[in-house]
Amino acid sequence: MTKHLLVDFGEVISEAQPAAAVIGMAAVVDIPTEEFRERYWAARQPYDAGQPAHEYWERVVGRPMRGTELVELRRLDIESWTHLNFATITALRDASRRGAQLTLLSNAPHDLAQEVGRSAAFTELFSLLLFSAELRLVKPSLEIFDVALALSEQAPEDTLFIDDRAENLRAAEVRGINTHHFTTPAVLDAALREINFLPTREERRLRRRPASALRAWSR
Repeated sequence: MTKHLLVDFGEVISEAQPAAAVIGMAAVVDIPTEEFRERYWAARQPYDAGQPAHEYWERVVGRPMRGTELVELRRLDIESWTHLNFATITALRDASRRGAQLTLLSNAPHDLAQEVGRSAAFTELFSLLLFSAELRLVKPSLEIFDVALALSEQAPEDTLFIDDRAENLRAAEVRGINTHHFTTPAVLDAALREINFLPTREERRLRRRPASALRAWSR
């Protein structure tokens, strides 16, 4: 029975990174946009895994980064990933009201993790916020799903993982987690409305049993 939603952030809860944001970051360091985009993504995984910001941006730019340039790149990067998809948030809120427990699982560097973690909208919606930089693990590693399930205290068969990337979904499936390939908020909302997140009669009956009865039953 699905009762736990494990949800990606980028391009699920947030919109895709705007092209204008990449153009703006490239202009700060005077690198052609397409070259900057290639460097940005080629160096990204260690940053998502907790690498210090100045080390990441120095690798992207190819020279030491300090002062106002570094501050501006970090600001623009955070801004580029915080254009929220409110239709997705509405669908998740509805699932939460119907009894789902929600955990955020995002590949995100410390800068973005801190920004999202400060938002009351996310701390109210999600029981747990998990970021790759803090876990030192990055999707699609299998270990990140083990940690997410352990910290959320949920079983894989009770969990639905929502992500837009096929490689992340495949890794979750290896761990026995149900998956939803995110395409649009409307499709997600329709899928979630098919799920009854409330406990079954048997689960409610077991919860009401006194501890002594449960111990006897387990023997």
